[in-house]
Amino acid sequence: MKIKKADGSIVEVDDDYTPEEGEEIVDEDKEAEKEDEGDGDEDEEKAVKEDLKKFIKDETIANLDKELDAKSEELVKKFFDGVAKQRKAAIDGRKAPVKKTSEQELTRKWWNCLVNQDISGARAIQKDYMREGDDASGGYLVPPPALMAEINRFTEQYGVARREMRYLPFSGPANSRKIPRLGSSVSVYWASEAGKKSKTKPSFELVTQTLKKIVAIAIYTEELVEDSAIDINALLGELFGEAVAKEEDRVFFAGDTNDGDAYNGILNATGIVPVVMGDGDVAADIDVDDLIEMKYAVPKEVRQTGKFYGNSAIFKLCEKLKDKNNRYILHDAQNGNAPTLCGRPYEELDILPDDDLVTEETPFLIYTNLKKTCVYGDKGTLRLKLLSEATLDFDDSDESPNNINLAENDMQALRIVKRTGYVPVLPSGIAVLKTGGES
Repeated sequence: MKIKKADGSIVEVDDDYTPEEGEEIVDEDKEAEKEDEGDGDEDEEKAVKEDLKKFIKDETIANLDKELDAKSEELVKKFFDGVAKQRKAAIDGRKAPVKKTSEQELTRKWWNCLVNQDISGARAIQKDYMREGDDASGGYLVPPPALMAEINRFTEQYGVARREMRYLPFSGPANSRKIPRLGSSVSVYWASEAGKKSKTKPSFELVTQTLKKIVAIAIYTEELVEDSAIDINALLGELFGEAVAKEEDRVFFAGDTNDGDAYNGILNATGIVPVVMGDGDVAADIDVDDLIEMKYAVPKEVRQTGKFYGNSAIFKLCEKLKDKNNRYILHDAQNGNAPTLCGRPYEELDILPDDDLVTEETPFLIYTNLKKTCVYGDKGTLRLKLLSEATLDFDDSDESPNNINLAENDMQALRIVKRTGYVPVLPSGIAVLKTGGES
């Protein structure tokens, strides 16, 4: 009989020969049939194509897995670094053990109810201490006051949008509302004594603000909750507060509904004032004239009180710019005053495009007074739901190793939902710098 070796060569062997690894017995009748049909080359080409497709697929999955593993590792490390820091400080005496207040004890009691699936107990806490009714959809719970305070503290610390936009909270059952926008100002006239007074009135337009849901999930183990050295309020407050605030900033400043975001951020909003750089200019070509154009592209009441918002990499470019008197135009904070660019404050906001991401006709730098031009709103407190049976997907692959089955891994997760939204009420007061088109 004949044997096909691993290198593809075919040799004659005794009938009682046992094939080694990588070798296979040649079906001579089948091979003869293929040769007679004249399709051997076609089969070989097909096999090569299949091998190549498999190789490309395997390499692509491997690279994606590496990226996802790295990102997951980064998030997990941040979470448990915070846990370890709190635990170590409590144990080695560098910080006094967590001093439990009545509100902190309430948080732990409420948390243990969730961990142990005691939903009725958690709702009793909700009703007795927070005077909140059950959510109509069931299972959603308002967090205890101390936890809510921690979440709000970190939200305010990181959230540029909610800190600097005009805040108008929602009330009532609706998720949308009409906000008046000043269309023209009041006119004044000189009148003679006892003369007829001219009538005047401002004109208003209405813009609609709609709330959307923002969601975050924290995964934890029961052992973590039971560790008395951990300040649950501070730990979850930082995780949730920072996550919500950063996502609000990303969408409200740079969101794009064409990419699936809930809102068009300021960079992509309708009605803003574009300031376009010269043909072929990229972010590295930014100059003093571009910044001056931005300031004078908005009305005077915004120009004199506005602020620049951009990626820190863009302000690094600006730090090298000088005015006509050879003076640097960017100044760091001095004597308690805010840092300035062209005489106006600036805010580093790294969710905006950096110089590497800015290509042709890309908006990347903002000048405005957010208090005058944008309204931020939210409704109620955070709503929470305990997850214990779910499988959490970290990408689109059903077989990805990054999927976590909570029940199989003795883990649980807490999902928070917040209704929030923004709307530009005076887009004509927002100047956005864009790179030029193709030269």
